[in-house]
Amino acid sequence: MLSNQQISPQSNQVASFKFTQTQSSENIHTLSQQIIYLLSNDHQILPSSKLILQTLYRELPIILHSAFTNEDRKALLEVHKSLYTIYEINFSNPLSPVCLHEHSPWLLTIRRQIENVWLNYEIPRIQKQLPSESEAKQPKLLRDWFMEQARIESDIDKCVLKFLKDQASVEQFNTFILSDATLNYRFCDTLALALLHFSETVKAEIVQNIWDESGHGIAKESHASQFTRMLASLGLEQPTSPIWENWQPYAGHNFYFCFGLNRKHYFKAIGNLAMPEIFDPSRNSSIIAGLERLYSDARVRFEYFYNHIEADEKHGLSWLDNVITPIVELQPEAGMELAIGGAVRMEAMRRYNQYLALRFGICK
Repeated sequence: MLSNQQISPQSNQVASFKFTQTQSSENIHTLSQQIIYLLSNDHQILPSSKLILQTLYRELPIILHSAFTNEDRKALLEVHKSLYTIYEINFSNPLSPVCLHEHSPWLLTIRRQIENVWLNYEIPRIQKQLPSESEAKQPKLLRDWFMEQARIESDIDKCVLKFLKDQASVEQFNTFILSDATLNYRFCDTLALALLHFSETVKAEIVQNIWDESGHGIAKESHASQFTRMLASLGLEQPTSPIWENWQPYAGHNFYFCFGLNRKHYFKAIGNLAMPEIFDPSRNSSIIAGLERLYSDARVRFEYFYNHIEADEKHGLSWLDNVITPIVELQPEAGMELAIGGAVRMEAMRRYNQYLALRFGICK
């Protein structure tokens, strides 16, 4: 699995992205292993690249069928781990051999095939949550829809937040924080992908969000640096790869980059980014209550979560007023794409809570 070493807040070292050592073809059996091998060097150098690529092309439709038709959990995990690896190429060390394949036809073919089957599986599942076509074209109605959807909580959502607030132990909070780490170190990148031009009004709001994420230009105050300090204060090391054992967190993470790295999904990417800015403050309030229960110095040790409550309360309304509303006013037909992105993020949040409930053995 592709792994990443994050930048230390006290360091100017470039982030290092590493693949596992090139394996012999006898040890390569899974989709993710095949992709890692094929990305690890020039195919002229890799002795088994042609055979493995042929095998991958032959087997990919089979595992996609298992994942998205049969809903086999192992297949879903393998597909999403593979897609995660493919997306991480965009953030790898520029001098790494992996960058040779960034736009290679073989990789784009595989990525496109996975994304198409995956989205054909996902989009029908959120149809009932979407506004009507006419509502999606009206800025105020779509704004209200985002607010209403962000307030909806399933029984599992409530159970997980109550558990974090009232019961979670130090060890369980450590697991929760490490589970969140992968996206927290990538979130500024997801915002940067949304900066690609649509309008100056939209761009200005996203830049403001990035400005806050980056600590107002002060590296040690960036949210990534705050998260790193929090890990250090807990005696935790930065994960070099996701700690997730199930497919749900991978899928939620992958949505950001499936939408953000495909121009045709630009409006979905915006809706996908807007929704957490609305529902996160309530979630973070429960997290902070739990941390204050366990730590007398929570305000200092967990500045990352405290700052996000303050920032996200502002960002949520600003995204609605300065991103969602102006886009629909200018291009009403974009409204449904924005809603799809928002509904998909709500579904991803619920799946993440299902993953946490399973991990902690709660909400049975």
